[in-house]
Amino acid sequence: MYSKIFISTKTFGSLLLCFLFSCNNPDTTNRRDGNPAEADTQKALQLQQEKEKPVPQTNKTVEGFLMDFGRKNPETKAVIITPKGEIVIHLFENTPLHRANFVYLAKQGYFDGTWFYRVSAGHVIQAGDNDEPETVKKREKLGDYSIPAEFNKGHYHLKGAVAAARNYKNNPAKRSMPFEFYINLGRKYNRAELKALEGKYNIKLSPGQIDAYSASAGSPHLDGEHTVFGEVISGMEVVEEISRVEVDEGEWPLMNIPITVRVE
Repeated sequence: MYSKIFISTKTFGSLLLCFLFSCNNPDTTNRRDGNPAEADTQKALQLQQEKEKPVPQTNKTVEGFLMDFGRKNPETKAVIITPKGEIVIHLFENTPLHRANFVYLAKQGYFDGTWFYRVSAGHVIQAGDNDEPETVKKREKLGDYSIPAEFNKGHYHLKGAVAAARNYKNNPAKRSMPFEFYINLGRKYNRAELKALEGKYNIKLSPGQIDAYSASAGSPHLDGEHTVFGEVISGMEVVEEISRVEVDEGEWPLMNIPITVRVE
């Protein structure tokens, strides 16, 4: 059964006026001052860019910041691109502050344009700094902070270990510098040499360390001094090549070795 609907002339006129008014209403989707979808997209992009701007960190704020950032950014792989080739590193999840910090700096573009600025043959190659004013400006935006040490008994300074640089002066807690890291080289020791090394550096090596450094090259005296937060999983030949470049008396390469870093 169908029902008939009657619309009076007066009612029809009111509806027509309402329709005409709405077509010219600047708050509707057909407004004359631009595409609202495009405006919303631009606004969202602006908010995202503002969100991604670094908030300068301090020693009081950085731990909470990095733990939160680490939960939201779980990447554990980083690719260091150099003129000599690529170095791929695995970032350890059980050093959460250092992993998060490395990912954070990479995503902020801090490392891009810094250099392997220190090359100590047979020892380490160190990156994350240069003598450019732009790097100082980047650090100022990121903040003046250091990272609590995250020593892990299972992470040794074997060849290919990635560790954080630190200040030795007025730093009893051995907190890490956030911006500079090194890749370890070292040498292989026999058990007698490792015992002698204990006396030289006044350290006590565990059975696990003795086994590890007897089987592979490394730098056992650095264990417990610097946080190891990753390891090279590809491109160790690039590390070796960089370790052989010519340097000045301060271990600064005579030819700059710039890097860019991406995380995956």
